Amino acid sequence: MSQVFLKFIPSNEAHTVAKQSNKLTAKTVKNLAYDPDSSNKHADGGGLYLFIHKNGSKYWRLDYRRPISQKRNTLALGVYDEITLEKARLKRDEVKRMLADGIDPAQERNSHRNELRAKLENTFEKFATEWLKIRELEGKVDRETVRKLNRDILPFIGKLPITDLTVEKLERDVTNSLVERGALESARRVKSIMGMVLKLPFKRRLITYNPAYDITLPKPIKGNHNAIVSESELKTMLQKIWRYHTESPRARLRTELALKLSAYIYQRPNEIRELLWEHVDFDNQRLCFRASKTHQEHIVPLSRQTFDILKQLEDMRTTSAFVFPSVKSPHESMSEDTIRQALNRLGYKGRHTAHGFRATARTILGEELEYRVDIIEHQLAHTVRDPSGTAYNRTKFLRRRRELMQLWADYLDTLRQGGDVSVFKPQSEDNIIAFNLKAKAS
Repeated sequence: MSQVFLKFIPSNEAHTVAKQSNKLTAKTVKNLAYDPDSSNKHADGGGLYLFIHKNGSKYWRLDYRRPISQKRNTLALGVYDEITLEKARLKRDEVKRMLADGIDPAQERNSHRNELRAKLENTFEKFATEWLKIRELEGKVDRETVRKLNRDILPFIGKLPITDLTVEKLERDVTNSLVERGALESARRVKSIMGMVLKLPFKRRLITYNPAYDITLPKPIKGNHNAIVSESELKTMLQKIWRYHTESPRARLRTELALKLSAYIYQRPNEIRELLWEHVDFDNQRLCFRASKTHQEHIVPLSRQTFDILKQLEDMRTTSAFVFPSVKSPHESMSEDTIRQALNRLGYKGRHTAHGFRATARTILGEELEYRVDIIEHQLAHTVRDPSGTAYNRTKFLRRRRELMQLWADYLDTLRQGGDVSVFKPQSEDNIIAFNLKAKAS
């Protein structure tokens, strides 16, 4: 059996070794000055020394041999005053331990610097920019997404490294403020955007977890969007909307017209707010734009009522390309908050949202007026298949959709004015076909 012999160093001898490695004193280091006749290297022992530049600056340096090549190398430890003698010795001891483990401190430092640089460069904004470029190539970029990024996300987390993002940070810095002001739909959209952006670094294994997925948001009371779906409540809401501009001193006429248009055409809120004049075809009495969710070309036939509203808006037209421009900048559209606050002032906070007009139309058209569901779904620009297996296309059922939009507008006007809306409804199972034929002819 082989024997291992350990060398015992008496305490007095160990003290001598330590003293040989600590030649300098704090007072000596403080008083040392540049000497043009010397190397200006003042050794402390163990490879550690103080180098004095001709300008008087003092630097800690450490000479060592690389673990593998055994070539001599010098490691900069820092500037005196910032790094005291005591701290310099601690750094020396740390280097010695690394060398004992076969680690090159210079390579380790470079690796750490590269990791830190990569961390600082891999910001949320960097991947958001890349994600938008990908979306643009796919034809999926919409103004609302860009707007939410620039307004609700990037100012708060854009410059942060993706590795620093946590669920708590995303909630605290981004979504909580949206929730607090009642913009739940915006909060949900912002959560989705952050999740899609962070997919990029997650797939590249730059992060091990996508924190956006675990953001907690309040659940809406009814379905996906709070909406008025009863005729009596809808009647009251329409009457309030039609009086909004005249009864509220803070209300703008454009806001009232945006609410009216939302009720009549029930398209997605951002599609209405971001409507461009180039999307309005007065000659053919229709709107033509790319649906924000499906990214397909979509046609909205104009009823007589919506045509008149757009003509009224044309009389108010400015230099802005938007039908509903922002009051702050002609280069931006009306904000989401404008419609939300208007509905709040009308008494519908938590009861009806801008998106709720879609649910209102979908429910009443299907359940009360018993209109064909596939035609309604096409007009909503939903990606659904009809009974024949045909997916959505922009001209599908266009004649029937024009009929539908006029029927809906007439129904809303009759309901708002207190008229008999039963004329829009089939009276029995036997006259559904006759009703549809009558509606088509009107």
